[in-house]
Amino acid sequence: MKKYSFYPLFIAVGLFLVFLFLPKSWLENAISDHKAKLAATELNPLMFQGDYMQRKILSDPTYFPIYGSSELSRFDPFHPSNYFAANQEGFTPFLYGRGGTQSLIQFMNLAAHADQLKGKKMVIILSPQWFHKEGIGEGHFSSNYSMLQGYGLAFNHTIKPELKKEAIRRLLQFDVIKRDTVLTALYRDEIAPSKYNHLKAEAVRPIALMKKKLLEKKDRYYTLLGGKQRHRHDNPDLVKDKSWAQLEHEAEKYAKKRANNNPYLIDNRYYKRKIAPMEKKLRNYKKDTSFVESVEYNDFQMLLDLLKDAKAEPLFISIPVNGRWYDYTGFPKGDRNQYYKKIKRQVETAGFPIADFSDHEYDPYFTKDTMHIAWKGWVYLDKEMEKYWKQ
Repeated sequence: MKKYSFYPLFIAVGLFLVFLFLPKSWLENAISDHKAKLAATELNPLMFQGDYMQRKILSDPTYFPIYGSSELSRFDPFHPSNYFAANQEGFTPFLYGRGGTQSLIQFMNLAAHADQLKGKKMVIILSPQWFHKEGIGEGHFSSNYSMLQGYGLAFNHTIKPELKKEAIRRLLQFDVIKRDTVLTALYRDEIAPSKYNHLKAEAVRPIALMKKKLLEKKDRYYTLLGGKQRHRHDNPDLVKDKSWAQLEHEAEKYAKKRANNNPYLIDNRYYKRKIAPMEKKLRNYKKDTSFVESVEYNDFQMLLDLLKDAKAEPLFISIPVNGRWYDYTGFPKGDRNQYYKKIKRQVETAGFPIADFSDHEYDPYFTKDTMHIAWKGWVYLDKEMEKYWKQ
């Protein structure tokens, strides 16, 4: 008769219990300041969807957070992370964002840290392509959604109740939320109080609390063990101790070597891979597109309201599209200009400053591809960041 050993099972269960019940404070003590410094440029989705590292960063006055989306990964020597590493101004940029981290994702993240935002300077980069009619889609939302932040919002008593309800109503439109019956019960009790909804919410509340605690513990382990450094394409000698005019000149020289095989001044490799094979088909394909009417404006307003209530000090950056390419695709120039004016007005009405780069649509080498700021664009952003930090 075959004998089975249960020792591996006992060991596995034992290790699981150790990981589960290991005090959170022990894990946090093992996370070094050096780990935080590395996290500033990792652009690690697990960190974005977590809590601990961002809380650590926001409590440190030497970090200057930059919230954006996919443009943050366009590293070159002029990228803020590289420029301010070479030119010390008393702060380290901390990058938060990847493709799809639009207004609603930024809202959920900053709502989780609303108690830390008072007087906190930050940069928020606004991308025109967020403002399509439907706003953020299910794919981008679900891939960037943080379950920890979703549960955190249910138990959040820091933000204003009406703003919280508005956010919950919006979140309940997404499948990834609707599939979570525990979270949905808490959310529905918040926005549609009734005896039935309240009893249902109270029944699942202990489960929700336990789930939230487990997610927090998981976040600490990811923070301790995860993360991978990116290649930042830094070149300190190229950017150190230069005037802004010199930096613009250096950025143009640097970019010109890398964007010379197409009339749109797009990065050669991007053009060759993404555009050249289907360029003729793309002529005028955006002639019926608009950024003027979009669900995204409501999501963005929630973000503005949150930041205003929290007394944060954000500097918004309005970045342009590549005018040459957008003209080729037929995207109406008048519509683009309406978007730039509308987003500027929305930010200023909320009482926040905005650096409006919309007049750089045709500025050579301001964008790296069809829409992402880079090269000379980073020089302008670096200048605005330095000025805002010193105010």
